[in-house]
Amino acid sequence: MTRRVVILAYKGAQILDITGPAAVLAEANHLLPAPGYGVILASAAGGMIRTGGGIAVETVKAEHIVAGDIDTAIIPGADANSLADALRDRQLAAAIRSLAGARRVASVCTGAFLLAQNGLLSGRNATTHWEAGEELLRRFPDVMVDSDALFIVDGPVWTSAGVSTGIDMTLAMVENDHDRALAARVARRLVLQMRRDGNQSQFSETLAAQGGEFADLITWMQDNLGEDLSVGQLARRTALSERTFYRRFSQATGHRPATFVRRLRVERARALLEAGVPSKKVASQSGFGSVDLLRRAYRAIFARDLPRPGAD
Repeated sequence: MTRRVVILAYKGAQILDITGPAAVLAEANHLLPAPGYGVILASAAGGMIRTGGGIAVETVKAEHIVAGDIDTAIIPGADANSLADALRDRQLAAAIRSLAGARRVASVCTGAFLLAQNGLLSGRNATTHWEAGEELLRRFPDVMVDSDALFIVDGPVWTSAGVSTGIDMTLAMVENDHDRALAARVARRLVLQMRRDGNQSQFSETLAAQGGEFADLITWMQDNLGEDLSVGQLARRTALSERTFYRRFSQATGHRPATFVRRLRVERARALLEAGVPSKKVASQSGFGSVDLLRRAYRAIFARDLPRPGAD
């Protein structure tokens, strides 16, 4: 069965919100025995639409699509100015409502505002870009906003956080429609570091710290997870006393050095496990040394056991 997926474009829409999900579905089609998805790029008026990246895309008119034949509708987000224009566009609102009968309706990033405006998030749990969460709640108080999740599934409505998380959400859709193995293969073909779960935090302390005082050190740590990453060794690399390093690193990252190292190692382990690497090799490559230590650290952070592909 081929599932029809409609991605609704509009002037100024974020291009990655459109192409990210489309790329995931295209790779799934490549790996399936027969195409599993038929992607249609639509807009309210049809024709050429210039996205926020300045790239024009060709679309069909939304009203020409038979609503009952739509499996999934995806609404992208946009920057503040383009989103404000989109929220005032009555023709776009009508197009969104015409797609609301799809089996699954989704938004990427600030596309959640467009779903909310048209009543599709009323009384539901939802997420959006972490910078826009408070505004979404202020404007639509009947929406239960979680600004931390990567994506949220509440019945037939899916919402994802900022930009690239549309890829994570679409991978989860592929897993839901088919199986985890296919989603993992798609992630590998797209050279993604990992296939992230929806309950993973969208605001990564690691990413934030990479732009701070210890950016070079953190890059080195990520490249040398099997080395001695004790406070003493890290302090020597930064030419600081252990006490000064401990204090400044904790302030800069929000974590004690040992906790930060453990999170880096678990992140690496998770990526390897998702890629199907055996757990013993994962434990060695991520710096844990043993599967038991890896399992305990993984449980402490994610509150669940190792993924099945790496449990052998």
